[in-house]
Amino acid sequence: MPTTSISTPMPNPHTRSTYQHLLSPSRRQAKAHNKCTLIDFPPIGIIRSCTSPLLLRISDTISQCSAFVPSISLLHLLRLMNLNQTNTLLTTDFPSCVLSFDNGLYVDCESQIKRLRQATKVLSKIVTFGSALTSCQRKHFGNPVASTLPSDNLIFIVIQNLEILSQCIKSKQQAIEVILWNMLDKHPERSELMLQNLVKKFSDNPCAFNGKLPHVTLTSFQTLNAGRWLDDEIVNYFVKKWCFKSGTTLGFNTFFACKVLFQETECINAREGFLTNVDEDTVRRWCAKAATAMIGTSGTGWDSVFIPINEDSTHWYSAHIDFRSKRIDIFDSLRDRCIQNRQKPLLERKNSKLMLVLMWLADVLGRMRGEDIMLKNNPNSDWICDPHFKVHFQANSHDCGVHMLWHLKHLLEFRQVRLGPECSQAHLQFNDNMAGKRLRLVQEMLLDAGLL
Repeated sequence: MPTTSISTPMPNPHTRSTYQHLLSPSRRQAKAHNKCTLIDFPPIGIIRSCTSPLLLRISDTISQCSAFVPSISLLHLLRLMNLNQTNTLLTTDFPSCVLSFDNGLYVDCESQIKRLRQATKVLSKIVTFGSALTSCQRKHFGNPVASTLPSDNLIFIVIQNLEILSQCIKSKQQAIEVILWNMLDKHPERSELMLQNLVKKFSDNPCAFNGKLPHVTLTSFQTLNAGRWLDDEIVNYFVKKWCFKSGTTLGFNTFFACKVLFQETECINAREGFLTNVDEDTVRRWCAKAATAMIGTSGTGWDSVFIPINEDSTHWYSAHIDFRSKRIDIFDSLRDRCIQNRQKPLLERKNSKLMLVLMWLADVLGRMRGEDIMLKNNPNSDWICDPHFKVHFQANSHDCGVHMLWHLKHLLEFRQVRLGPECSQAHLQFNDNMAGKRLRLVQEMLLDAGLL
């Protein structure tokens, strides 16, 4: 550890507000640390002995982080840094990737992403540093020997710089991921080869994968490979994970549609006729279970619902009910089905009966939210119902599941599916060949399993 101390910079506004918080009357009444002593902690300077364990944690965190971001040191973090300065420092360790697709680019990007991901994991512990320091310092106000020290401001600056560093590292990782994802989409043949090799790696060693993720076996994982039709557990995994992360969208699993919306488990013929109170109770149970499991609330934390539909184990499509936008949409990536039905009168379209069931479902879910929707026989409703929403069409018979998951990505990001230039984020745009998207799904799942 360095043996010299450095001069203390002027407190920044964040530090001043912290001091004001510490000096408030309620804080002065905190129990004092009367037995603390003053010790030298280079390069911070003189500190209280009760602060030493925290500073050792901070120093250890910086040391661990420097294994992935070598330019970072405690000396760097003693001087207040802004976002631009921190990003400039990161560029030293993470130079821009060359924008040409080859194995070198992929390896370089993956290496940088992995290091940034590991640095983010190390820095995740800094969320407790500020409160820990405040807890130590509030016990010393009123003690004339150690009520204020020049090192107080330095320690707050280090913590603030670590927070900025964490933010910049996450942004850097996202930027590199976008570069890589765009390249994967532009070169689907190479993406497909990488996808096949990655799936084969774990197919040759099933023990390395099985048991790593709940409900997902190697057999299910292999359906993410090129030319395969996604199975239920892959769809359920991503719907549950992404909707939970959103905090606003309930994602029902693939069994909901066949239990509630259709006459049979194959999800071919939508239910007709009078829907009973028993049906409504079934919906309430499904919704309460999904809300509690995914969002941690039994009622009002969600404003939309995503429903994956497995049609006769040969095709995936989905429905979305959005209470904020007042829309019910059905997304189906089959070209002929969409184009032909959009030209028909509304009641003659394939999904017209399913839409009626979804309108009933919206009424039930609305009552659970404390809203009176009343879509049935209500021509004056301001809701929009589209049984064949215009989407990017799949170019083969097996990518429907990937398209459906990408519809969900758009709904969570934009609250609607956006096509072409309407999708401002190139890495979220649809492609005729979805091999790059499949590879991203494989990488995400392996990362969650701790295998990347």
